[in-house]
Amino acid sequence: MGIGKRQLVLAALVVALGAAVYLNWQFSGDNQLLATNTVTSQKELGEAQLVNASLPSSSSSEVSSGADASSEPSQADTGSSYFTEARLNRQKARDEAVELLEKVLGDAKSSDEAKKDAVAQAAVIAQNVLKESNIENLIKAKGFEDCVVFLQSGECSVVVKVKESSANTAVVIKDIVAGQSGVSYDKIKIVENK
Repeated sequence: MGIGKRQLVLAALVVALGAAVYLNWQFSGDNQLLATNTVTSQKELGEAQLVNASLPSSSSSEVSSGADASSEPSQADTGSSYFTEARLNRQKARDEAVELLEKVLGDAKSSDEAKKDAVAQAAVIAQNVLKESNIENLIKAKGFEDCVVFLQSGECSVVVKVKESSANTAVVIKDIVAGQSGVSYDKIKIVENK
């Protein structure tokens, strides 16, 4: 038995889906840039330091007196960690869905209808990954600090980090989402994370 067109198309879609998931993971990952010379033995005003950085032993006495300030994460840390966790949870859910689809496709006992449905679902997931990435990048380009987008079942939810909200904020975000995904304005939900 030779390989049919359906199997080739199916294999190409699975490979494309895998590539889309990998690229999304690469581009939306929380890659922190490492700063050099951020922790020194002398205190310099205005110098950036990592929040959880280990300090040299000579400055540990200075930090122990100010333990109240460093014992709790700052509001900026909790805000950025929310976006990191949301992206991670979204990626985990997608990975699980892709695994289930791959099982259906790999199972010889699966019917042709189930395989067609799995291919269609895989294509939707790949399209949503691309759309979400584009929407997030465009929203950030408009000057918002951070955002995470969830496209599912013809609806879109956007969590955006803003300093101050305005009526214009919702219009800008809804225009971007509608233009990139085709979701109607009434199906777009915006949540502000300050």
